[in-house]
Amino acid sequence: MPFFKPFALERYFAKHEFSARYLLSSSDCESMTTRELLALEDGAAERFLDQRLGYTETRGDPGLRAALAGTYESLGPESIIVHAGAEEAILDFCLACLSPGDRVVVNFPCYQSLSEIPRAVGCAVEPWPLREEGEGASRRWAFDVEGLSRLLGPKTRAVFLNAPHNPTGALPTREEFDAIVALCREAGALLFSDEVYRLLEHNPSRRLPAACDVYEDAVSLGVLSKNAGLAGLRIGWLATRRADVLDAIASVKDYGTICSSAPSEFLAGVAVRRLPELVARSRSLIDANLALVEAFLARRPGFVSWTRPEGGSIGLPRLGPASGFADSDELARRLVAESGVMLLPGSLYSYDPLSFRLGYGRANLPEALATLEAWLDGRTR
Repeated sequence: MPFFKPFALERYFAKHEFSARYLLSSSDCESMTTRELLALEDGAAERFLDQRLGYTETRGDPGLRAALAGTYESLGPESIIVHAGAEEAILDFCLACLSPGDRVVVNFPCYQSLSEIPRAVGCAVEPWPLREEGEGASRRWAFDVEGLSRLLGPKTRAVFLNAPHNPTGALPTREEFDAIVALCREAGALLFSDEVYRLLEHNPSRRLPAACDVYEDAVSLGVLSKNAGLAGLRIGWLATRRADVLDAIASVKDYGTICSSAPSEFLAGVAVRRLPELVARSRSLIDANLALVEAFLARRPGFVSWTRPEGGSIGLPRLGPASGFADSDELARRLVAESGVMLLPGSLYSYDPLSFRLGYGRANLPEALATLEAWLDGRTR
């Protein structure tokens, strides 16, 4: 009997990611070449060619860990452990810190790993739904603090928070965030804070602190795939003040990758040292693409609507009454077959079947959106 249920989103991407002409649901930002990345730092290209291709330290190259620690307010290199992307980090945390019978509370909808791995471990998984509130321009996805307080109990081992959120782009207010931390502290629960879209807040003044900087029992997850646009490096990390948690995670990692790729860690070090430039590049693209998406939505008010994302590079539109489709599965199936544009149905999140994930962090979004619109126009002629 399989340990995990199939990862619906990843199986869907495996089918379409490298065959569709346009990916209009990608969660990462536009990438760059190795040459372009190395050019950001004087002498990096020559040092890269001299990089030794031996094993690296299990917890990550010391220089990389020092650079990563510098992105937090209160942590040193000893508080960082590097992983092969965010996915391995989520798996190792769950295997190291969760036990059968534990209760965990998870943002819903969510990236499937955040709920499926705890379920497979034997935990009772409690969904913690986001809710839409407000009207017009003030409408937002809210983090239900009262709902979280009702879900917490004496056997709650961990709360999984994802902000900015996949797939809605939701971002807690500072008041919501502080209340979430306070509730976790009161319950004695670990807070696993998935911060892979952090630094991509659409209004930088709304940026929240890293959870590991404000809560002693928080574990913050980061990765270079999203805000830096370097998914191919496969470098993620966990940051926490809990030395015992890091020790347990390192023991689990010994049964997986053991250590990360030496070339990837070298390139990641360059990226982290130049992170403000990489993030600015991604944010500029997001800002321009969001304007195009909103113009598209305004031209087709009956086709689709959305609660505007507040962070990240994805949002969750919802098909309207004039769309002509029974659900987003039908839309996505026909769209990719007839135009080569890939969208991600909400059913892959076990969520609203009229919703779909739309990504706006790629450079070819204008062409992808134009192809979608031409396809829709062709259907109505």
